Amino acid sequence: MSPSERLAQVLTEGRFIAIRELGEESAAELHTHAKERYLALEESIPRFRSSMNRKLFELGPPALAIYQALHHDLGVDRGPALRMTEDMLLAFHRKQRSRSPLLGAAMDIVLRLKPARSLLLKSMLTREPGGFRFDRASDAGAPLDFDVRACPLVTFARRQGAPEVVPMVCRLDDLQAQEPRGIELQRAGALGMGAERCDFRYVTAKK
Repeated sequence: MSPSERLAQVLTEGRFIAIRELGEESAAELHTHAKERYLALEESIPRFRSSMNRKLFELGPPALAIYQALHHDLGVDRGPALRMTEDMLLAFHRKQRSRSPLLGAAMDIVLRLKPARSLLLKSMLTREPGGFRFDRASDAGAPLDFDVRACPLVTFARRQGAPEVVPMVCRLDDLQAQEPRGIELQRAGALGMGAERCDFRYVTAKK
């Protein structure tokens, strides 16, 4: 799915949040301004060939467009604008999970079956210029472990003068990791939060 289609979904699923925080009239203005902001960003969005890169990147432009519309067009202060944008992303994420419960089951299979993990890692290590760059890790206690050394979301947001939007997209990883039972994500840092790498360690949850 394209970032523009994701933007439409986030605006739809997060509309009740916009109405609650801004009122009906301003919520309608947000919808219009966010689409205008997205159109202004569209030419600068990378055109990845890899489906994995496209999938991992797709929520970045919508988050940025909504944040810019709130902060610059509607005059919402930076902190509340970030919080509202993240709340709308979370509303979208929850709806997606409720509509597609098999996504959580698929992640569960990947984390538990070695052949599935090997296939996933192989696809991640196929690099594309300007795309996400993954490196293998060697944590014996983690069924699935890897590092992200380059993130186009961080590059894109910095070029647009809004690196502060990236952490909210990163936090969705934590929510997705809660779905498989008995597995948890341990991560000491993230590129979007100023670390030198994103260290993903999926480990067996402690009982």
